[in-house]
Amino acid sequence: MNIFKFNTRKNYISLFSILIIFLSLSTVLILNFVSTLEIFASDSGNKQDIVSGVVPHHLLAKDIIEDFFSYISSQGKPETIVILSPDHFHSGTLNDDNAFITLDWKSGSGKKEFENIKIDSLLGKKLADDNKIALNSSAIVYDHGITNLIPYIKKYFPESKFLPILIPIDITKEQIEHLVKTINKETPAQTIIIASVDFSHYLPPHAADFHDKKSIRVLLNFEENNFDNIEVDCWQALYAARLFAKLRQKEGPCIIAHNNSVDFSKLYSETSTSYFSVAFGEKKSKENISGSTVKVFNEGVKTVLLVGDVMLDRGVEYLVKQNSIYYPFQNISHFLRGIDIVFGNLEGPVVENPPEFPDDSLKFAFNPEVIKGASWSHFNLFSLSNNHTPDMGKEGLEETKNWLRKYGIAFVGNPLSGNSDNLNSSFLRDNITFLAFNQIFPFMIKEKEMIKTIKMVKSSNPDNFLIVSMHWGEEYKLINSPVQQSLAHKIIEAGGDLIIGHHPHVVQNIEKYQGRLIFYSLGNFIFDQYFSPETQEGLAVGLEIYPDRLACRLFPLQINLSQPVLMERDKASEFLIQLANRSDNRLEDEIKSGIIKIERWW
Repeated sequence: MNIFKFNTRKNYISLFSILIIFLSLSTVLILNFVSTLEIFASDSGNKQDIVSGVVPHHLLAKDIIEDFFSYISSQGKPETIVILSPDHFHSGTLNDDNAFITLDWKSGSGKKEFENIKIDSLLGKKLADDNKIALNSSAIVYDHGITNLIPYIKKYFPESKFLPILIPIDITKEQIEHLVKTINKETPAQTIIIASVDFSHYLPPHAADFHDKKSIRVLLNFEENNFDNIEVDCWQALYAARLFAKLRQKEGPCIIAHNNSVDFSKLYSETSTSYFSVAFGEKKSKENISGSTVKVFNEGVKTVLLVGDVMLDRGVEYLVKQNSIYYPFQNISHFLRGIDIVFGNLEGPVVENPPEFPDDSLKFAFNPEVIKGASWSHFNLFSLSNNHTPDMGKEGLEETKNWLRKYGIAFVGNPLSGNSDNLNSSFLRDNITFLAFNQIFPFMIKEKEMIKTIKMVKSSNPDNFLIVSMHWGEEYKLINSPVQQSLAHKIIEAGGDLIIGHHPHVVQNIEKYQGRLIFYSLGNFIFDQYFSPETQEGLAVGLEIYPDRLACRLFPLQINLSQPVLMERDKASEFLIQLANRSDNRLEDEIKSGIIKIERWW
């Protein structure tokens, strides 16, 4: 019989060892639990809902800046604030490489603080390891895109670390993406990127507001491929802030404000600046500080600018040779920026080594170099349906199309076609369709075929907004002819949503028919007809096409030696009064105000 014998000494030692291990594990678990509670308590007391935002840097808009930082502060205290600003004074040109610019943390007081704010030099070093970054404290010190925000950071976030970065104008989208992804990887949750950006510059308030429609839409909807054509002082900073919000999965916008410098100065200016401020966080705010809803800004508005005849030969060519290929566009190019579609009537063919026509000739041919100037000024669509694009024959027309393609400009219309082949020359983008027809000898399309084409195009895309460009009418007449009006009504009845006319070389009256607008002639845009005031004036029409309505902004133009420019307010007001007096009397007040609004019918 086996009897179990208890060895007292050995078993006491074993039990003691087990007890020590148990106590050790318990201590570790307790310490971990306490640490977790501390972290939780810290996070809950410093929850940072906002991850990025946009704020102006002009101190005229100090109320917006104050509201922005106050709102951010109410949502939590960031550990690190990264400020992205345009390189206003082109300090980047001093660098060999196209690089970002930040403080030099390697020397002097920049190691630890800047204006008594702690510098996140560790983040700066990590960014420099993986991105092209130049260290230049002087550039930071003198750039108001950074320094104007410093007092607000001190006031609201005295304990936060700070890293300022200047963005030179030539920084690419790929560089921005790499920088932001590095920040996303190397920083804690309590990090915020702030884009110090002012919106539309150097334009009157109504033009700035027109530009802001696209800029704000692109920002809020994160239209990645459209950031480089919005009218702001640093699209790269906006792209960075918006991309960071996406990477952090906090894309809900709270709109702080949308204003113009005129709102603060109370003095009208032809060269105003617009301001838009927004913060991106966990959820879309139902009550924005500005009182405007997010829907107002990102509901899908598309912008189109329509201008008149563009002739680049004869006297215009002479001025181009005396100056540069950009000469005709240089005083208007800023106005043409930041718009989805910029459309004009190209009044002639584009061919290499164009012939020298006699001074009294009515034939035109344009040097391809000047089309490079048109592309530079943001034209992206031309009508070819007129009586001059065939001036160099069929071969010249095909060459014209090739040059336009080379410079990234689309085209619409076939001036040599007298039948429904125009169907193949329509232009479609963003639920907007363009058709263009010529009604001037010798290549006039038959009315029956034109109406048939319009009906076919409309029926194939019934929800698209259909713009019909017509080359028609009598030269130098301020009122449309009965023939124009009859045809215009048929075009509307066939499905046209808006008609714009060219060829008379003066601005003709505006009519409203079945709820649609007819601009019988937009006049000249670039031409050498210096013999009368009317031929040196034009009208640009800015369309804001919403899902449920249409807004048409009227921009009177003065043409000085073939250079169009926006008319100053007093002269523009008188121009619109005269235009209203010869237009549909139902539109009188709206024309005088410079904007016509119509509810959706299409």
